[in-house]
Amino acid sequence: MQRKLAYALSPAPQLPLVFLLTAPWFALLAALVLLWTGESALVSRWATPTLAITHLLTLGYLSMAMAGSMLQLIPVVTGTAAVLSRSAAALAWSALSLGTILLSLALGRNLAALFVPAAAALVVGFAPLLHCLARALQRPAAPAAMPMVRGMRMAVAALVLTLALGCLLASGFGGWLVLPLMLLVDLHALWGMLGWVLMLVLCVAFQVVPMFQSTRLYPVLVTRWGTLALGLALLAWSALRVLMPAQTGWASAALTLLLTGFAACTAWLLARPQRKKADASTLYWRLALLSLALSALLVQLPSSDRLTLATAIVFLAGFAMGVVNGMLYKIVPFLLWYHLQQDARARKGTVPALRDVLADDSARRQFWCHCAALGALLAGVWLPALFARPAALLLAAASALLATGLLRATLRCRAIQRALQPS
Repeated sequence: MQRKLAYALSPAPQLPLVFLLTAPWFALLAALVLLWTGESALVSRWATPTLAITHLLTLGYLSMAMAGSMLQLIPVVTGTAAVLSRSAAALAWSALSLGTILLSLALGRNLAALFVPAAAALVVGFAPLLHCLARALQRPAAPAAMPMVRGMRMAVAALVLTLALGCLLASGFGGWLVLPLMLLVDLHALWGMLGWVLMLVLCVAFQVVPMFQSTRLYPVLVTRWGTLALGLALLAWSALRVLMPAQTGWASAALTLLLTGFAACTAWLLARPQRKKADASTLYWRLALLSLALSALLVQLPSSDRLTLATAIVFLAGFAMGVVNGMLYKIVPFLLWYHLQQDARARKGTVPALRDVLADDSARRQFWCHCAALGALLAGVWLPALFARPAALLLAAASALLATGLLRATLRCRAIQRALQPS
């Protein structure tokens, strides 16, 4: 963990905020699609509504939030500026939003003509982000920051591979190429979920869990070898899936061991915090770790369509969304408070305390609503006619609470900032 943080290198607040504040609205859109399609979205992972909802969450929600988080964390932790101009940020945000919507329409409505335009828009959206992040991550960083930097480098590489596989799949579904689609889908899902999402969460946790959750530091063995072990296990699984599909069980078992090990280590740290009361972010970390371990164990059970769908829900809605929700409740208020404090210090004004930027009580209500949505989604795998739309309503409510809570905090801080300006 890097203790000496370079807050002076923080980007202009609107650059990460535009991504962070947009993310929950895509989760709300995914919930509305589930509400519209109902039980047909919970019968199979191959159902067209399921694919549309999945990509609204992975591209619109997770990637938006993770891009904003990286733009904020990299310069502060590593001490190297991540330069992204306002025009480049606007291009990335608009193209990523457009590409996500087009791809979800193509998948949800089976519109072959939209696949290639969607892929092109996503490439345009990710290109300035990847260029900015790659330049920042290639520079030397302090030794204490290197565990996070190494993991981020691998996560960005996994994102590039995921994007390349996605473009190939778009060409196949669009009728441009004849490809082994099932193989590409498996590799695309693996590198997107475990290579991009999990790798990034793992390395960011080395910094933010001790910093935001007031825990002890991760063991050196975990920070030094954790991301490398995950990367090697992903490469092994991929090679076996291509060359010897029947032998992937060994790599799958290694991945299960790594995922449950990381979950157990982080849960152990969270069980021994320096402060007593758990806030909403801590609750989300606990949910995420439980979901990560559960999804890793479910993979080892005899495969079935329902079990695969349930495993995906536990990983995506329980682990990935859980971590990101918890991080949004930490990063956005801190980002707003820090820049407001800088303005107030320059103009000799006062600002609210950090804990008052976004009340924890509202975050806790949103957490329990999200937990109820997760439970309803899992019940909907076996009883879709009964639970699909209640799950959609709960997920919509949780996403709306998150989106509006972050937006209210932002508007309030901007109002205070305007009041500090000389008339």
